[in-house]
Amino acid sequence: MLRTALTLLTFALCQPVLAEELRVPLPGRDDLVIDLPAQWRAQVRRPHAELPPSVAISGPDTTALQMILTPIWPAGTGKASTPDELRAQVQSAARQAQPRAVEAELPLKDLGASGKTGYYFSATDGAPEPGGYKYLTQGVLGMNELRVAFTVLANGQSQEPTAQALELLRSLRRAPASKSP
Repeated sequence: MLRTALTLLTFALCQPVLAEELRVPLPGRDDLVIDLPAQWRAQVRRPHAELPPSVAISGPDTTALQMILTPIWPAGTGKASTPDELRAQVQSAARQAQPRAVEAELPLKDLGASGKTGYYFSATDGAPEPGGYKYLTQGVLGMNELRVAFTVLANGQSQEPTAQALELLRSLRRAPASKSP
């Protein structure tokens, strides 16, 4: 019984605490819903009404984690991207990042998001600019016809903040657009 209670307590302490549900309106479409962990902040930027917004997300320490999400919908047909198309897009980004990477190869990884298709790669910058970030994780997540391009930049011990960022991506969802009061 004590072991069960300790196991449940440990499990509860390891779960991310959600501070806020951020709804990003996508004109004429469902909202993109982002569950932000406690102490994370987000800002939605939309330079032009006809362009997709970008969501800048930072962890508690902005020098340790920055993240950019850009939801993109297809023009015309509204057809969902195939896994091969998403993979090709991420592979192209990995080729562009390769010259600055410490790693000899930048293999693609499956995001492993239930009901979604996504791929990403991670790279270490051998010579980050002053005030820049050492670690890069970049990819695309397909949510039916909506694609979400993402970039995660990290410093220090990158594993934990990057893992939290990837979990945030896995939890993205769409919801009917909110109605203004």
